[in-house]
Amino acid sequence: MGKHAKVKQRSIMAGVAATTGAVIVAALSFAPGASGAPVSNSMPTGDLPGWHQVWAENFNSAVAAPVKVGSFSGCNNNADRPNAYCSGLKGKWRDTLWAYPSGWDDTAKSGNDGNGGAPYGGTYEPQKTVSIGKGYDGGGTLKVAMYRPAGGGNNVVGTVVPKKCMNLRDGRYSARVKVTQANPGFKSAWLRYEGRAEVDYPEVDDYTDSNVAMFNHGGGEWNVQTSAYMTTAHTYTWERRGGTVTVYLDGKKLRSGGTSLTTSSWVWQNESRIIGNSKLSNRGYAKPGAKATLEVTWATCYTAK
Repeated sequence: MGKHAKVKQRSIMAGVAATTGAVIVAALSFAPGASGAPVSNSMPTGDLPGWHQVWAENFNSAVAAPVKVGSFSGCNNNADRPNAYCSGLKGKWRDTLWAYPSGWDDTAKSGNDGNGGAPYGGTYEPQKTVSIGKGYDGGGTLKVAMYRPAGGGNNVVGTVVPKKCMNLRDGRYSARVKVTQANPGFKSAWLRYEGRAEVDYPEVDDYTDSNVAMFNHGGGEWNVQTSAYMTTAHTYTWERRGGTVTVYLDGKKLRSGGTSLTTSSWVWQNESRIIGNSKLSNRGYAKPGAKATLEVTWATCYTAK
């Protein structure tokens, strides 16, 4: 993996896998582990041993009543706070979901914390990229459909924040995700951060040529490299209890390690590629007309009992 994501509002640190400390390469069997984390497409409901479920959403209600592109508008209200909202949303969607407002720079465009080098970046435009409705599997999904305009210019990207999972201390976070369209030039870095502490999982440099990894900053630099790609559906789960983070993929425990995170939010950050690949056309950056779509089948979070 390469440098890490950062938007102008974020404190996300650059780092290269070969120099960030312990590197764990996960040999994945994609079988259930001792964690009890779900492997199937079914959303977990109810408490788990040691964890109280505070939010769970499978987006299935949006199959009959879709939240169309344009609904995630007016999001610059109480930004980055639990009472943030998008005025274009209604009902439970307004109560439970928020998105980075229109015009915020993504990491590649801001270049913060040493994350420069991209020839162009993007801006968060949730009103153009985020919707909820019938997904690739026939059920409901939340979609983030990113693109670079056919005429060139900045990429159009989207980041969503589940409000019930904001400002949690000890917490467990789980989501089933698949990238269903992937032209080069787009990436994800789902994260929690505060100050110099951060956990990124799942993170890829690009959907098309990068495996899923997890990175921890603060409380010891360590990371996990996997053989998974985001273009295949996977369940990503991680939990923080005290000074320890534990990471799972499809129900299998990958690693536990130290962290200095305390209270922070779960950010589903999807944006422009930052680190180029000299072996690829245009170094892997988005060409005019390039598109990438990420779909969330379900997501849930917990607090510690």
